[in-house]
Amino acid sequence: MKPIILIVDDEPAGRNVMESVLFNQGYVLEYAVNGREALKKAAALKPDLILLDLMMPEMDGMQVCQQLRKDRELAEVPVVMITALDDRNMRIACLDAGADDFITKPFDRAELRARVRTITRLNRYRLLHERDMITSWIAEKASDGYLQVRTDDHILFANQRARFYLGLEADSNQSIPETFLDIVSRQYRLHPEPAWAGWPSSFADNTQNRFLVRPESETAHEFWLEAAIFEPPAMVEGSPRTRIIRLRDVTAEILNRRNTRSFGEAITHKIRTPVTHIVSSLDLLARMAPKMSADDISQFALTALRGAKRLQETLDRILKYSNISPVSAQGGFALSELSSLLERIAAEVGMTAPAVTIAGGARQAKLALSLQSLEVVLWEILGNSKKFHPKGTPSVTVDVLQPEGGQFLLRISDDGVSLSPRQLSIAMLPYYQGEKDFTGEAPGMGLGLSTVNAIVWGAGGSCRIMNRETGAGVTVELNIPEAQAEEREALSAKRLA
Repeated sequence: MKPIILIVDDEPAGRNVMESVLFNQGYVLEYAVNGREALKKAAALKPDLILLDLMMPEMDGMQVCQQLRKDRELAEVPVVMITALDDRNMRIACLDAGADDFITKPFDRAELRARVRTITRLNRYRLLHERDMITSWIAEKASDGYLQVRTDDHILFANQRARFYLGLEADSNQSIPETFLDIVSRQYRLHPEPAWAGWPSSFADNTQNRFLVRPESETAHEFWLEAAIFEPPAMVEGSPRTRIIRLRDVTAEILNRRNTRSFGEAITHKIRTPVTHIVSSLDLLARMAPKMSADDISQFALTALRGAKRLQETLDRILKYSNISPVSAQGGFALSELSSLLERIAAEVGMTAPAVTIAGGARQAKLALSLQSLEVVLWEILGNSKKFHPKGTPSVTVDVLQPEGGQFLLRISDDGVSLSPRQLSIAMLPYYQGEKDFTGEAPGMGLGLSTVNAIVWGAGGSCRIMNRETGAGVTVELNIPEAQAEEREALSAKRLA
């Protein structure tokens, strides 16, 4: 943004001379032909500098300057008095009136340019300093974390909340030698990985939602930060560009959304059968009881009672899904039980059980996920496979590969529909906002896979979805930590704490 200079002179020749000196020097030049017009334009423009002729009719430059200094919004605007009088007493009087400097006619053109350049630059820095002081005060009082980070990723400023989130010294004057990426990588996992790829050098899209996730462990609950990034233009020409990063604790929103959906999935899949038995038995009794024998009535009543008891037991189990924990407190889910779990879920969904292949000795290992969490993940994936298969009869395969870096790869593929690039890019983002564009649902598809990502990220894993290479359908890949690796990480974190 170019500095604004207001030139005040009642003589056209004087205005023309100033214009010839300052034209094409990087300024916006505005003009006033008398003192009253100067005050109006100054109030409207808030100029960076006023070049004010001393000798004017009706209201001279000294009077204009006095009025400017009485105005709270204009009191700090630099004023340079232009005068043909080289009189010491006059200079003192102008300084008393509030002038910041003098230029005596005739003046040296190079000297005038230099003075104007220096004054406008100092005024800009003064305004920036005042703005920084206000911004810093607001940031220190904010409930979110705020950081100012250079494009080389070094942190210039971090408020108290940001320092708390990143485990830094509480003293805001303490310098931070490490880069932002180095600091967060030690404590958090960066998701989604493509959004952070190349940070900070190739960072460009500041519209993507980015998260810092501290997975759940044996000693601490999972913790989610949303990292919103703003890259403002340089305020002063030649000054280094910086980014503003806001760290917002969205743990409650993520967990509430995830647990609400998990609860709904549990209800949908688990109560259908007992409710069907109850309703059908009572319906027959209501319609046919007068024509039934006592034994038949007793048998249908017993069937309804059994269904009601099963429903009661089911609802008791469902309540556990209202607050699921990604990491199992019992040491993880044994992969040897995966086939039977998939068979049960497939039956609840109403589809053929997937074909399961578990590589090598992985069958004896455990995933660092609770049974409830893995159930919800598989409900989501298998339910979508059935829902979006053209005939509702998907063929699903589940392959479990040997762990790399302490994580198992579960590859779940179906032969249903393929997705567009946009659907693939947003299908599994764990947004917590309620608006449809931020739910993680592919438009027109209702995939709802955001819950899968929220659970797996919370356990320290990662997810991705892609179209199958060999035909129609999609493949969902889940990288899930091995239970023992999670326990070692928790023990290490406990020791560091």
